[in-house]
Amino acid sequence: MLEWMLIMNSKRKYIYVILSQTGTVPARIIKFFTGAPYNHASLSNDGELQEIYSFCRKFKRFALPAGFVEENKVGVFDMFRRVPCEVYAFEASDEQYTKYEEMLEHFKKESKLYSYNVLGLLTLAFGFAIHRKNHFVCSEFVAHVLSECGIAVFNKDLGLVKPDDFRYLDNAVLVYKGDMKSIPPFGLRKKATL
Repeated sequence: MLEWMLIMNSKRKYIYVILSQTGTVPARIIKFFTGAPYNHASLSNDGELQEIYSFCRKFKRFALPAGFVEENKVGVFDMFRRVPCEVYAFEASDEQYTKYEEMLEHFKKESKLYSYNVLGLLTLAFGFAIHRKNHFVCSEFVAHVLSECGIAVFNKDLGLVKPDDFRYLDNAVLVYKGDMKSIPPFGLRKKATL
């Protein structure tokens, strides 16, 4: 938490990647096959994580339909008593940060054009990517944004990037590990800004 506080009080700009593991049925199935501690990836550009974006379910109780969403508004994280997570900070130049904001604005305005790449998720398990126009899995979306902004470089097809891959990027700084409900916007905002 100390690194997070130092970053939040810094004048530098950061993009945050949130890796999480909820208790939804799809998340548990993915975890069974991957064995990875976290099987979902999201993005935010504010240190309090008031706005978290990803490709996932659009409605709290149903896995489909899925697409680009602001996850805090969907409420999946609220369904579980505990949501294990790790938060990584990626320092961004002014140009990279501006590009990130422009990309997010595009996804927000054109969200109806985008869908979850269900077929891509299935083929990812077998080690090959299927690209469909305007379709992403969560980790592919996060990798796409970081790559387009010049914040991270991936040595594989973006359709093959898994949430676990973000943990090993050279410029990833772990700023939090624990229960997502212990960090903003879930109740301890004051603790993060001390």
